[in-house]
Amino acid sequence: MNFPHQLILFGPPGTSKSHLARHDKAGALGVTGRDIIPVTFHPEFGYGEFVCRLLPMTVDHKIEYRVHAGPFIKALARAFVRLGQHELASADPGQNVVLLIDEINRGNCAEIFGDVFQLLDRDDTGWSSYEVNASDLTLQALDDELKRYGATAGSLSARLAAMRQDRVLRLPPNLYLIGTMNTSDDSIFHMDSAFKRRWNFEFCPPDFAGVPDFQRFAMVVDRPHLNWEVFLRALNTFIVDKCTAPRLDDKLVGPWFIKARPVRQPVTLGERYASEFAELKESASKVTAYHAGADHSDVFDERLLRLIATLPPPVGADVTAYARVDRSGGRRKLKAIAYDTASEYYRSEVRAGSLPPGTLFIEDFLKGLAARSALPSHEVQLEDIAGKLFIYLWDNVFDRDKSPLAKLLGIPVQELRTFGQFAEQVHNFIARLRLPDTPSE
Repeated sequence: MNFPHQLILFGPPGTSKSHLARHDKAGALGVTGRDIIPVTFHPEFGYGEFVCRLLPMTVDHKIEYRVHAGPFIKALARAFVRLGQHELASADPGQNVVLLIDEINRGNCAEIFGDVFQLLDRDDTGWSSYEVNASDLTLQALDDELKRYGATAGSLSARLAAMRQDRVLRLPPNLYLIGTMNTSDDSIFHMDSAFKRRWNFEFCPPDFAGVPDFQRFAMVVDRPHLNWEVFLRALNTFIVDKCTAPRLDDKLVGPWFIKARPVRQPVTLGERYASEFAELKESASKVTAYHAGADHSDVFDERLLRLIATLPPPVGADVTAYARVDRSGGRRKLKAIAYDTASEYYRSEVRAGSLPPGTLFIEDFLKGLAARSALPSHEVQLEDIAGKLFIYLWDNVFDRDKSPLAKLLGIPVQELRTFGQFAEQVHNFIARLRLPDTPSE
């Protein structure tokens, strides 16, 4: 497998880097569950917390000092246990282990990794190219973790036994390090080129590839025809056009920046589209008219298909599936409704009789249709736009120059001097953002 032993996923906020690391990347290595050792870096995180340290504990009213293994030693021990009896030249390196480092650039990597940094150079077999000396504390922490995983002298590889004898450490080929970082964060530590050189970097773009429909098509602030994907693409276009920051990739917004929530006030199709349903009921009442039933059925088809075309995409898809719309060319396009095969008019309960399996009288079809939801299942709510997205735009994207925001909103820049003034413009911002044409509400 051609997978880098040290990988950092980076990109704008909301691009699902942590999920990608834990599920897609670790999954590609066959790693799940306890073989993923997670850690999150932060400004106060140091070498002792990452590798190992001596911590005081109260036992029987006495202070004792015990060795505490950090995530690095835990991952190293688990990798050696998984390695088992496999040796350097083995074609099978054993079960993989992932040390997952979230927010890697929020910590001081030079301080956190310390001498472990030397181990990140790998040879062609995946082992560390160089070794580092291990202190008594580090060896004790490693031994404790090996015992905790149930390892015995006979179950460990000869390579590890030799390393312990020589009091040195190397990373085995089945240990992978995956980090994530938001490049837009201001309060981060600098990564020097020597550290970066030992990692592969993969950019996570702010697109909607692989994003589920409930998030992609979530309506934005009570606007059923404005979905999150359309809004976010327009917003990122605005940022690229108007933001003067030198690194625009850092300023964009990913699809998971705000997670859509279930709609708070569901509305049925019958409630929201009362006039359209009145027309459909009128057509339905005439489908049995003598010598005109098929023509009125045609009108029913046309009216329903016209309604579907105006619905938000996920609602339209739901109605299309419910009606079993068939556009292949036959006269009767709604296969969920029973119809007379000779005269091609939709069946009505006015002339009751047996129905083909899986079909309905036109009246029952309309009742079921009217009860279906007129809104997408999820929404991006006003408070999330104002409280999350707007503060990011204010503090990170247009932190130095508010004039592009003022121009978009159509107000003097003097009237946009506080975040509170900006937050009051949520509806105006959404309305004036250049959006692709959408059906009227």
